Amino acid sequence: MTTAPAGYEVLMTFSIGLILGIGLGLIGILLGKLLAPSREFPRKRERYECANPPRGRARGLFMMQYYPYLILFLTLEPIMIYSFLFLLEAYRHPVSALLLFSGIIGMLIPTLIFGLYSARRLELWSAH
Repeated sequence: MTTAPAGYEVLMTFSIGLILGIGLGLIGILLGKLLAPSREFPRKRERYECANPPRGRARGLFMMQYYPYLILFLTLEPIMIYSFLFLLEAYRHPVSALLLFSGIIGMLIPTLIFGLYSARRLELWSAH
């Protein structure tokens, strides 16, 4: 019995997982489209408050003032964790670890920039 190279096995495993993930997602979308009722109900699109028909103005305002700080926390925490893991692996495989860490940081930088930009927007802090 011949064995495949290790890189080939990794590629096959990744490809099968990717195909299964995309395929199952598409099957779910298609089943949702096929099984959903085709007739549109007008009350379905109306606004409800606690399952009651709306009366007057909405009771509360949904302010997004702390959302940017949540984004910042959820971006900085993985950066700190990955930097710790990078330091643990840097002595064994410095180039590979640096490339992987740079790629991860590169993916998180746009989210960090958006969070910082949103945190500085003063209109998110007012209820008007």
